[in-house]
Amino acid sequence: MEPTSNPTRQNVLIVHNYYQIPGGEDTVVKNEKKLLEDNGHKVILYTRDNSEIKKMNLFGKLLLPIISVYNPRTSREIKRIIREHQIDIVHVHNTINLISPSVYYAALSCGVPVVKTVHNFRLICPAGLLYREGHVCEECVRKGLRCAVRHGCYRNSRAQTLILAANLLLHRATGIYGRLHYICLTDFNRDKLLTINNRRKIIDPLRVFVKPNFTFFDGGAVSRAGSDGEGSNQEVAT
Repeated sequence: MEPTSNPTRQNVLIVHNYYQIPGGEDTVVKNEKKLLEDNGHKVILYTRDNSEIKKMNLFGKLLLPIISVYNPRTSREIKRIIREHQIDIVHVHNTINLISPSVYYAALSCGVPVVKTVHNFRLICPAGLLYREGHVCEECVRKGLRCAVRHGCYRNSRAQTLILAANLLLHRATGIYGRLHYICLTDFNRDKLLTINNRRKIIDPLRVFVKPNFTFFDGGAVSRAGSDGEGSNQEVAT
């Protein structure tokens, strides 16, 4: 695949899985798309919406835990978009439930680099919050993801927590997380993300960068540090 003719102008594929309840991530995606386009980049937006789950038949819902781990549809569609639009970079936000981490494999198999914006702590905590029963909890960081399953950290459900934990463990094992680049919102978030390396190196620290969220003001963009407030959006296959 050949790059765009002007190296200062990129063809960017933004990937985002909308939650059933709108959240801060959705605003970030919208703002980043506008900022890139305002600066002359071509942006393609690939999205799915978890509201689709409500319309699934019984068989589709039974398959949901599987496709949340790897969705062949995502793989096919991402590869097609990359070919048709000569994508230079893929920027991923949320992948749960319908897009799945298959987007990473698809993009990298086409030779296109992937940037993942880390909006929460889900790569180290199945619940995404590092918070349980009224207090900060980092048991999964210290002792492994089985702690989250034991406590049923996600929606007080061991079954749903198991799906998320298995998803994380599988993709850690493949080494895919070590091939991505990451954007964290704060230095604190970056430091917490890198605790994933406590037992073995999973993410390359040199591939992790800090870029605060931003908002537009009088035609310009103003950065703002801190969380985008999407941490309360918790959805997974049931």
